[in-house]
Amino acid sequence: MKWLSVFALMLLAACSGTRALQASKNVPYATLEQTAQPGSSTREQVRAALGDSTSIRFDSGNEVWMYTYPVAGGAQGEYVIMFGGDGVVRKVRSGEVYQIRK
Repeated sequence: MKWLSVFALMLLAACSGTRALQASKNVPYATLEQTAQPGSSTREQVRAALGDSTSIRFDSGNEVWMYTYPVAGGAQGEYVIMFGGDGVVRKVRSGEVYQIRK
């Protein structure tokens, strides 16, 4: 039984480096910030303003959408929006995540 636990932990560790969510749309940061207001913006409002995005839906009813935004110097930022089961924005997170190389 102990070996099964070790195997499960190793499997989880191996999968943790994969990126499950890839942004599908590049949107200006100001637009993202104005559109996705925690506690008030709905899924339908965000979709109407920003368009469809890559998304992940969880069994709990929560859903996560991801967009990118341009940053000075050719970098890209990542903007993640989490919706509750009721379709209202619960949390947002943003940050510069990678450099575009030409």
